[in-house]
Amino acid sequence: MRTPDRTPDAAAPDASASASARPPRGPQVRRIADRLSVQFRVPIEPQYEQAGHRWTLRWYDGPTVGAVRCALERLFPDGERLAVRRDLTTRALVLAAIRETRAGAMHRSVGSWGQRYHLEQLLADQEHPDRTADPREAAMLERLLEASSTTRVHGAAAPDLARAFDLVARDGIARLLPEHRLAGPAERDALALSPLEYLTSRYATGVHRAAWETALATLPLRTAVAAAHQDPQPDPDAARAALTLLPALRAQASAELDAVEARLAAVVAGAPARDVDGAAADPGRPPVAGDASGSVSTPILPAHAPAR
Repeated sequence: MRTPDRTPDAAAPDASASASARPPRGPQVRRIADRLSVQFRVPIEPQYEQAGHRWTLRWYDGPTVGAVRCALERLFPDGERLAVRRDLTTRALVLAAIRETRAGAMHRSVGSWGQRYHLEQLLADQEHPDRTADPREAAMLERLLEASSTTRVHGAAAPDLARAFDLVARDGIARLLPEHRLAGPAERDALALSPLEYLTSRYATGVHRAAWETALATLPLRTAVAAAHQDPQPDPDAARAALTLLPALRAQASAELDAVEARLAAVVAGAPARDVDGAAADPGRPPVAGDASGSVSTPILPAHAPAR
């Protein structure tokens, strides 16, 4: 009697599949976070979410989410099982508010939450959004952070984001510069005003005033110097600023006159010659002696000479 074939065993579960289904362990995630912190020079902290049984790598400002995600997938084959999140500091958002106000894109009508959402979307693809472009921008940022700070319960002052948004939306950013602080020849104060900025802050009105307060747009050179000249009692700094700008104004006027001269000379050079009657001269007709234009001249007798 033939022995029946043995029933095959059930397929054993794939060890690699079960291993990949488990969330990575804490020590492994911390090593990954440390390597990313060194690579991007920003503290990146792992946080475990009990609700989703998932690790999240979090950091402030620094690199973009996309940059960290690409680096993570190179370091860890199952990098998609780790969530990544970047939070923006108050400093980064206030700096963005200054820049957007200067660009004319901050509006009070949307409220502070709407302004924050706009700035977060704007900064999503920007690395290190808390870094200033130059010393002046850094000084303006510090002044706004200080002006928007409020006293908390424990006595520590901290910037209030909504207040900062309201200040720049209402008053613009020129208020972050000293209104009557003219920069000297070797001035190191980043907030000091250049000669043209000083005259603008003192004399701009109407649309020019609004452009200065919101975007730091200066007056035209000639307008600024003329305003100081027409001031019945200019202060010494205004006179000094106008005198400093005179060489630039003189060069500008000279360049404009040179352009006018060149254009008019080209028109004259390209026009046909004309006789004294305004008619176009015949190039084939020989000129009459004594008349360079080629026209015939009739001698005029004196009034007292008798006619023959």
